[in-house]
Amino acid sequence: MKLLAIMLGVAATATPSVAARPWPVGVDLPSGEPISENYRRQFALCDDEGSFRGYRSRYTRGCAGDPNRVTALRRLPGGAIAYVSKLAVDLDGSAFACGPNHGRMDQCPTSLMLTDAAGREVPVDADAVPYVVIPEAGPPDVAGEFARLTGVHVGDFGVVIANGRVVPVIVADTVPYSKLGEGSLALHRALGKEQCATKDQRGVCSRVDDEGQSISSDVTTIIYPGSARNDLTPRNIAAVVRREGMRLWTQSRPK
Repeated sequence: MKLLAIMLGVAATATPSVAARPWPVGVDLPSGEPISENYRRQFALCDDEGSFRGYRSRYTRGCAGDPNRVTALRRLPGGAIAYVSKLAVDLDGSAFACGPNHGRMDQCPTSLMLTDAAGREVPVDADAVPYVVIPEAGPPDVAGEFARLTGVHVGDFGVVIANGRVVPVIVADTVPYSKLGEGSLALHRALGKEQCATKDQRGVCSRVDDEGQSISSDVTTIIYPGSARNDLTPRNIAAVVRREGMRLWTQSRPK
């Protein structure tokens, strides 16, 4: 796939203020409108103090152990949702997560489940499909807050921009309310950061060191609310994600 004429520069200093520059250096996007600075700041509060809307983070590593670094959360012209954050590693749905040697936080199911040719429900494979994760579970007043504010739901398509690359993605999994910025093994690989330490003879990941290492900051994720489809299968999902993510991005990207 020919790279789009958009390149990122990795910030060498502290992230500029959101008001002055909402996107990382080199990402050419319109400023858009902040969705809720109060909500965005909760992620920073969790990074610094371990608290999100007054609730202590119960995530295994906590926000301080894997900071969100959410520096922008905006609605772009046309309705796309864009945010800038770190990018942690999600293994859910992969052969590794479904196998006997998975880590404590790895799960075989994903929030988006697919139906195979035999009528069985199967997860979205983190080792094969570039996907992103959105906040969901939590106390009643914060559960689903990201979806309520943005209109983004599991199954929606988008792109992730980092390391000079634009990668089509789908929202395929969810995490607790206080975490934002996570993507599959396949997404990290497409961004040039291989997270798998060992592969088996079939090329399937069989070991990940320390459950993977985050891209620490300046990852731009753009999701298109309402773009989900109901015809995805384990066989076609990778191709549909590539096609739909790039179609939506091409139609909406700055001219």
